[in-house]
Amino acid sequence: HWTMALAIGAAWLIGQLMEEFPRAERAGPQGAHALLGLAVVALLLPRLLARLLGRAPAATGPEWERRLAAAAHGLINQRMLAVPLTGLAIAMTGRAPMPVFDLFAVPNLMPDRALHGALEEIHEVLSNLMVGAVALHVAATLWHALIRRDGVLRQMLPGGAR
Repeated sequence: HWTMALAIGAAWLIGQLMEEFPRAERAGPQGAHALLGLAVVALLLPRLLARLLGRAPAATGPEWERRLAAAAHGLINQRMLAVPLTGLAIAMTGRAPMPVFDLFAVPNLMPDRALHGALEEIHEVLSNLMVGAVALHVAATLWHALIRRDGVLRQMLPGGAR
């Protein structure tokens, strides 16, 4: 949970700052941004598997609250998958392969300027929507901690009761 939060936050911040770098100096931030996106997908897969197998933490509270929590988690999970996938599509539609440090390069299998630009816009909108969904998640957690006092925050903290 917390590793995912750090990876998402760092990827979003680097993405916001990347345009401030001259194009010739973007390789490092782009590589870090790409690796963080891959980390998000790698961390998401076990979470999705746990949900599919019914091993997700049980929601508490009234029916409306459980439905809202399920919808919010679904929205965040969708964004955690869609944002890195659109990032990959951006790399694959670029003018040239995108190097990720000296580890590998994402091939430009379908270079297309118009598609590339559209995907960049979609990626940015989805990223900002994910940050908004995470902000709502944090607000809901604070509500549970400060108003309901039901132990939800304690479950989310490292070493918390499951």
